[in-house]
Amino acid sequence: MTKKQKYWYNIVPFIKEELQLEIPILLDPKTGENMKLSKLSKILPVELAKQELNIGKYKKEKLIEIPKKIQDLYETYRSTPLVRAKKLEKALGLKKVKIFFKREDKSPINSYKLNSSYVQAYFANKEGVKEFIGDTGPGNWGMGMAVACKEFGIPATIYMEESNYNLKIDKVDVMKQQGAIVKPIITKQGTIAASISHAMQHVNKDERNKLSLGCLSAYSALHNTVIGMELKDQLNELNIVPDAVIGVVGGGSSFSGLVFPLIEGLRDTTDFIAVESARVPSFTKGTYRYENPDLIGLMPKAKMFTLGNDFVPTSLGASGLNYHGKNPLLSLLVHNNVIKAVAYEPNEVDPVSELFEKTEGIKPAAESCYAIKGAIEKAKEFDGQDKIVVFSLTGNAHKVNLESK
Repeated sequence: MTKKQKYWYNIVPFIKEELQLEIPILLDPKTGENMKLSKLSKILPVELAKQELNIGKYKKEKLIEIPKKIQDLYETYRSTPLVRAKKLEKALGLKKVKIFFKREDKSPINSYKLNSSYVQAYFANKEGVKEFIGDTGPGNWGMGMAVACKEFGIPATIYMEESNYNLKIDKVDVMKQQGAIVKPIITKQGTIAASISHAMQHVNKDERNKLSLGCLSAYSALHNTVIGMELKDQLNELNIVPDAVIGVVGGGSSFSGLVFPLIEGLRDTTDFIAVESARVPSFTKGTYRYENPDLIGLMPKAKMFTLGNDFVPTSLGASGLNYHGKNPLLSLLVHNNVIKAVAYEPNEVDPVSELFEKTEGIKPAAESCYAIKGAIEKAKEFDGQDKIVVFSLTGNAHKVNLESK
């Protein structure tokens, strides 16, 4: 039985001390100078701003103690199981290769998003935030944010592109049932960057308002390292060393959380592979440079792989991947070849959903299919060898029913 996790893993000291890499600073979007805590904390709860800027213990300590309240909330759905995909292996005709997947869909909202939303709402509550404001793509972050804000008694307002709002009305209903205000919007771009801009404009209306951001940030990656910390223990319990660890990347919070705790011990033996959509190929075709996370330049500039904050993809199947940039720490590791990146077209990935549901009995979320595709391709590459592939199932497409959880 995996032990209760009391710590998040902070990769910052490892990057600086062992990889000898400089972590690019955040820049003030107006002045271009170093982003100051006093200014960032006008957007984010102070503790999250400290995590984002690597201040104090977040610069020096590899293990960050998880607040007791968050440990208790995690324990309501964690640890999540590591499962051998034996039926998938058989369907693929694999010889010797084993595939395991970490079931981050085993949460009350069928996705990993509560790992960070609970933490963000916890710190917002401690600070007396008036209104917590965010955006959501296909609705998973919105559900996580709504559940967390209800837990801590904070009013939540969530912006959502109208096309997603109408397509994912079941998730909208969950958000509303949890007390959140969900505002459908129509933007010219239809991207996450555009909806974040709406959220930021709302934040700026009152100094007591703060932003809740589900991806891209250093702090959401930190909170999600509970995934990798658990996985590390589970691998040790099974006495196995993975040859490849694979995950999907939209903004990068789930994949960062999956691999950051593992890199230090496994970087000489294991391939860490980030899978993105070929329709939003930030890693594989973007440039590594400073960019605004939002469309209108209200948020700090970060150095990351980006396609430009005005990038608009075409015919994107998984709307949760509709983001121009990638997590800055993750981008730094990809830039320095610590992590590999691959991209697949939606038509390559779409058949994976039916195959996985037929073999493993789980209907995967559209975004998770990219991780499954990456794992399948790596397993085929390894075929005939005693190799182990691990991937993260970040969510499933089954209907959320919080009343039964």
